[in-house]
Parts: sequence; structure tokens; C-alpha cells
Amino acid sequence: MTQRMLLAMLIPILAIVVIIVFAGGLGILFMVMENAMQNEIGVIVLGSAFVVGVPMIAYLLERAVGEPQ
Repeated sequence: MTQRMLLAMLIPILAIVVIIVFAGGLGILFMVMENAMQNEIGVIVLGSAFVVGVPMIAYLLERAVGEPQ
């Protein structure tokens, strides 16, 4: 098999595995947090922090990098 054919099969499989691990990790984090706090408020706060924090960090990183000259 050529290198290009191998990469054409490997990259989509790795992308699926990374998404499964990331989503599964977040799901486990939310379940453990809910179970530890015995209510949903911690999960709501953490989810809200993700919703606000991730775009804010992306914006700050984009400003720091700037446009290529």
C-alpha cells in the first residue's frame, strides 16, 4: 500500500477516535460532577464556563497570533 493510501485511511479513523475520547471524557466528567454534588448546578456551571470560556480563549489566541505579514 502506498503512503497516501495509508494516510487516507488512517487520518479519518484517528479523527473518529479522538472525537470519541474527547466526548467520552467530557461525558464522564459531567456524570462524576453531578454524582459528587448530588444536583445539577455544578454541571450547569461547568457547561456554561465551557460555552463562554472556549470562544473567549480562541478570541484571545487569535488576537495574540494576529495576521501573517
